[in-house]
Amino acid sequence: MNVLGINCVYHESSAAIIVDGSVIAAAEEERFNRVKHAKPASVDTADIMPVASIAFCLEAAGLRPEDIDQVACSFDVELRKSSFELDPLSKPGDWGSAEGERLFTAAVERVPDAVSAALGVDVTDRFVWVPHHVAHAASAYYPCGDGDATVLVVDGIGESATAMLGGGAGTTLQRIDQLAYPNSVGFVWEKLSDFLGFSPYDASKVMGLAAYGNPQKFSDAMARVAGAGLPEVHSSIFEFRLDGFAGLESVFGPHRRPGDPLEQHHLDVAAALQDWNDHTILSLAERAYELHPSSTLAYSGGVALNCTTNSLLKEKGPFSHVYIPSAPHDAGTAVGAALWAYYRSTDTMAPVSDSPYTGPEYGDDAILAAFGEAGVEARRSDDIAYEVAQRIANGQVIGWFQGKMEVGPRALGNRSLVADPRDPGMRDMLNRKVKHREDFRPFAPSVLEERARDWFEMGRESESYRYMLYTCPVRPERADQIPAVLHTDGTSRVQTVSVRDNPRYHRLISCFEAATGVPMVLNTSFNDSEPIVCSPRDALATFAGTRIDAVAIGDFIASR
Repeated sequence: MNVLGINCVYHESSAAIIVDGSVIAAAEEERFNRVKHAKPASVDTADIMPVASIAFCLEAAGLRPEDIDQVACSFDVELRKSSFELDPLSKPGDWGSAEGERLFTAAVERVPDAVSAALGVDVTDRFVWVPHHVAHAASAYYPCGDGDATVLVVDGIGESATAMLGGGAGTTLQRIDQLAYPNSVGFVWEKLSDFLGFSPYDASKVMGLAAYGNPQKFSDAMARVAGAGLPEVHSSIFEFRLDGFAGLESVFGPHRRPGDPLEQHHLDVAAALQDWNDHTILSLAERAYELHPSSTLAYSGGVALNCTTNSLLKEKGPFSHVYIPSAPHDAGTAVGAALWAYYRSTDTMAPVSDSPYTGPEYGDDAILAAFGEAGVEARRSDDIAYEVAQRIANGQVIGWFQGKMEVGPRALGNRSLVADPRDPGMRDMLNRKVKHREDFRPFAPSVLEERARDWFEMGRESESYRYMLYTCPVRPERADQIPAVLHTDGTSRVQTVSVRDNPRYHRLISCFEAATGVPMVLNTSFNDSEPIVCSPRDALATFAGTRIDAVAIGDFIASR
């Protein structure tokens, strides 16, 4: 059975192909069209298709449009129409208003025809609407390896709910409880990110900022306006669907305009938000466990990208095993929708690959053609991993482009910039001269899986360490050796790398350890204020526009 999964309604547009329950390909549209988040999340854009992602997935699977048995979309328009309530605190013609909702549902209802147009084949009779949170849940549940797992999904909003609590029973997923708007953890992050002078998409910046603040300064205020334990959000304070911050300013003081200096009270607001998130997610997980007890939690939704909370959940929550997919945000719902559509047709569970390396890869001919088009002289390396490791050890920053592209927001060693974690000046140099981003933002280490516990306090095991989804305290005796990947709170956002998952990246790190005694490299996404690079052409454009010392694409390397 061939299932095409599509996420297109809100943002992070994506596509995936499932063949007989196996994930063959998955990719995010932003990597192809070079537009962050793929498109604006407006009321009238739900039917803009991830056409390049769909085309890639079909090609990777060797399928024609006629071979698709089902198309699964990660949104249920009928559920939206039956459950969504208009918001009196909204702008006419926009989200939450009567006219905005009319425009939105009309756009969603055009999706089956838009998919058919993109494929060149009428698939309306094979089209399946999958509830948004069910698609999120499926992306974590089916690969987690436990056919009785508890399920938790937390994001901004699905059709109308803002979180899902449930569980699995073999091939079946059950929604047991949910949260309703305005009790949205994701929207609290979006609004307060905006309040702090960033964009609503910049929760990751606020997470990094939180370590510099004092959570106690505004902890009572957060509890008062957003709840203590399970979320109880005051929409009159947050005004999610309105511009302006009058309500929030009455609680947290003046908002920060983009580009203004960060003041201590901004840091304290970020810290209080992170602390509130920690307690809220732990409370939701405990509630989910009460509803569906299991040793395993399958956790997804955009809020599941919060590494600090994830670590608390893993260590302090009621579950001995926590699984989070590499793409817990909306892009992962293309995989989830396709898996759900497949498994509703069978009673037999089968292992589902959880590899994040599901995107395009390029052969030597395409790589050499890209070098030629860019006018960049490259040579074939006899041992690319060894050579790059030596260059890193000598202080260079290298664009490392190998194999299949990752799915998910984190570069995991196939579309990465790699550098020396021992260099105390590396973080500032990368932030200012290469990534062109805020100085307070930390960088992550990619560490050999077999050596990680020698350097970090890892706590309970989790496969999701492979996806850079947890923060871990650095062992005190090791901290001075890796300043470039050490955050101000003494933690690192660790990615473990095994021979099994990524043999070439594992060899690079092993060669670096042989040269330096340190079994990790600094890893950040191969981009510069743009989506992560997808093709050799993208990589060379970023190489040309930054101060990267060299780029390694496949077996070929070029120096500045």
